Amino acid sequence: MAHRPLCGVDFGHLDITERLISELSRVLTRRGLSVRSEPLWGVHAGGKCRLKGKDVVLLNTKAPPMERLVMLADYVAEQRVVGDELSVEAHALLQSRIARRSDVLSPADASRPGLAKGGARAPRKQRRV
Repeated sequence: MAHRPLCGVDFGHLDITERLISELSRVLTRRGLSVRSEPLWGVHAGGKCRLKGKDVVLLNTKAPPMERLVMLADYVAEQRVVGDELSVEAHALLQSRIARRSDVLSPADASRPGLAKGGARAPRKQRRV
């Protein structure tokens, strides 16, 4: 696979994806989240969970690096990170993730269906087919 520069910057021998994963992991760690890379079941990138009362972001080492990077970028975007904390490449990545997610509600913010009416309902007649 050919090396392609991100945002017009070529880092030569450094893998930009792994470098950005490392940078975003450090940002989340400074924000109080523990970031751990472990082989997990399945082919998902990982996710955020709570272990022993602490928030942890688990990265699946079996997932492609780009998927892990996108997942981390989404979590960093939720943290409202100041631009001077990030490299130019990381800032550009976050801006593109925010732009893609702008029309999508995160599950925590999505409206949920209301409760059914509390009163007792008359049994419905069953139709015979």
